[in-house]
Amino acid sequence: MLQENELSGEIPWQIKHLESLVGLDLSANHLSGPIPTELGYLQKLISVDLTSNNLTGHIPRSLGKLTKLTLLYLGDNKLSGYIPQELGHLLNLQELSLRQNNLTSFIPDTFGGLINLTALYLWGNQLSGHIPPELGHLVSL
Repeated sequence: MLQENELSGEIPWQIKHLESLVGLDLSANHLSGPIPTELGYLQKLISVDLTSNNLTGHIPRSLGKLTKLTLLYLGDNKLSGYIPQELGHLLNLQELSLRQNNLTSFIPDTFGGLINLTALYLWGNQLSGHIPPELGHLVSL
């Protein structure tokens, strides 16, 4: 847990070697650059909080491999592009925050499979299209 510091630069791809890591909190720093796709190698992760940095680029599809993840906070960055369908494979996910980025496109239909989701924050983006009817089945939301 390294939140609320003055850390800067990119998140190193070598993070993939921290195979026993269960929680990653780098929120409220000055990190920049893309989220490394190698984060998807950390299969024991339960929570990831990268909120309030200057992260850019796309949300890596590899995050959809983090099947134990219950919390994923990527809000208040400069992420762009679409929301990967693969995030809908995170069946243990309880909270997802992608707020205040530059995300475009639509809300993936696969989000209807996030049966444990209790909080979904997507505001402050440039999303378009319809709200997937599948979200109506998420009774905990």
